[in-house]
Amino acid sequence: MPLSWSTLPDSQLCIVSGEGTVTRADIDTYLASTLGEGAKSYAKLIDITTCTLALDADDLDMVADRLMHYGMGERPGPVAMVVDSALQLDMAVLLKQKAGDRPFRIFTSIGAARSWLKSYQESYDPQALSTGISTRSRFLRAG
Repeated sequence: MPLSWSTLPDSQLCIVSGEGTVTRADIDTYLASTLGEGAKSYAKLIDITTCTLALDADDLDMVADRLMHYGMGERPGPVAMVVDSALQLDMAVLLKQKAGDRPFRIFTSIGAARSWLKSYQESYDPQALSTGISTRSRFLRAG
């Protein structure tokens, strides 16, 4: 399977990794599975450094649309996506822009991504979210 994941209920973490060629269908399967597993609110560490995203413009739009719908209702967990090429970075930025107002950062290091997820989970304040004040960073920061 080009896209694999493990959900860790005790730490509220979902670790996702891609290998080979990852398609829109693979991403759709992952999203549906995490919903079915009750892991929507889990933090997501997504490592796409060893895969190729086979997504054309229509696929990117469809994935972005799915991410927006995924983010509705129950609070989705923060996303830390790890990339290692310019093309992966471009696709990740496009997805981030269309993913709605949810915590989503892009990294070039697994360690930096893990650190951010940990600090995000430790500092999450549900009352701040209920006030309507966005906590989403407006800048791309590579770690």
